[in-house]
Amino acid sequence: MESASNFKQLQHGNTLKMKLFKGLENLMPLPQVVLKAQTLLMDPNSSFEEVANIIETDQEITLKVLKVVNSAYYSLKNKVCSVRQACVMLGLKVIAEIIMAAGTSSLFKKALIAYDINPKGLWQHSLATALSSRKIANAVQPAVANEAFLSGLFHDAGKLILDDQIFSRNDAFKKFLGQSPDTHFESEKQILGFDHSEIASELCKRWKFPKAVIKAIGRHHRLNTEQVDDLAFILYAADNLTKMNGNGNSGGCTLYELDEQVMQFLSLEENDINAILVEVDDSVSQISAEIFGKA
Repeated sequence: MESASNFKQLQHGNTLKMKLFKGLENLMPLPQVVLKAQTLLMDPNSSFEEVANIIETDQEITLKVLKVVNSAYYSLKNKVCSVRQACVMLGLKVIAEIIMAAGTSSLFKKALIAYDINPKGLWQHSLATALSSRKIANAVQPAVANEAFLSGLFHDAGKLILDDQIFSRNDAFKKFLGQSPDTHFESEKQILGFDHSEIASELCKRWKFPKAVIKAIGRHHRLNTEQVDDLAFILYAADNLTKMNGNGNSGGCTLYELDEQVMQFLSLEENDINAILVEVDDSVSQISAEIFGKA
């Protein structure tokens, strides 16, 4: 636990944020396979050959992808033995998403002590948010479905960077959370001077993600309902619905009130929401079992 004098000496605000920004690429390098897969996901002209050439350079991810492809989740009649065959059977976009899910599983599986997130909890929440984002986008704005998946998968990546910073200020965070019904997001702003969405947005900028994705991730906790942002609204809804469903331990409060204006804009009915949550919960369980092994 930090003493009062040590806490005062800890950096915060822009000074700390700029220090973290300088070391982001070393603190959290993204596997090259995942970086290339996100580029292909956004490229309408990408080919089977390109996807196969990229993934087959990483044997570990190749094995994970083939396990997921051959799982009960996709219910293919014949066993798929190669990435090229998988692309033909399921399509490039689906395979690119599986590559990114499998490729981030090792990076996102660590326990985050300060956020009280168990091992694999962050990855499961991120995958659930990505799948929910894509489903909502397909229903209300299909043109941004690929960006929605990408935004959902990486929206909480900043927590991986901030966990140590929060842990070193653990007493102050516990005191703030004990006195307020707010989530970790508000405590980050209060004590650090910035939040995990700002760090995640900067990470995605360094990784050369699409501008719309960077913007949505940076805004999904700070919505401006006067300015319609389809992708940010979709990510906001998916993130909070996933938290309400308890999919993955994402840290913070368990009570989430969805912005009524956002929900009206997205035209989501209760039956639609329930259907999405049930399907996504089942999907995450099956994909997780194939990647990490059955519990």
